[in-house]
Amino acid sequence: MFSLSEHIKETIDRVDGYQTGTLVVEGLKVSLLQSDNTEIQLDESYVVEVRNGNEYMAVTIEQCIGQKTKEGWPLLAGLYARVKKSYDRKYSL
Repeated sequence: MFSLSEHIKETIDRVDGYQTGTLVVEGLKVSLLQSDNTEIQLDESYVVEVRNGNEYMAVTIEQCIGQKTKEGWPLLAGLYARVKKSYDRKYSL
């Protein structure tokens, strides 16, 4: 169960335009499991950040797949994450 402060942090993330949930890593597939049990397939077009205490760490899809525990499990799987589509903006003058 989320505490009130955790709920507030998640609300702020959503207001900032992020989709939030639990990071899922299965083989070479990385996704975000949202609170309504929908899954978003993630690829390099997403900015992925996982919460480490009170700080966010930006991670790549390769890091999600490649970082493992000593026992061989995906290290980042199960962490609270926020994601947002990344748009490469090029402005012409």
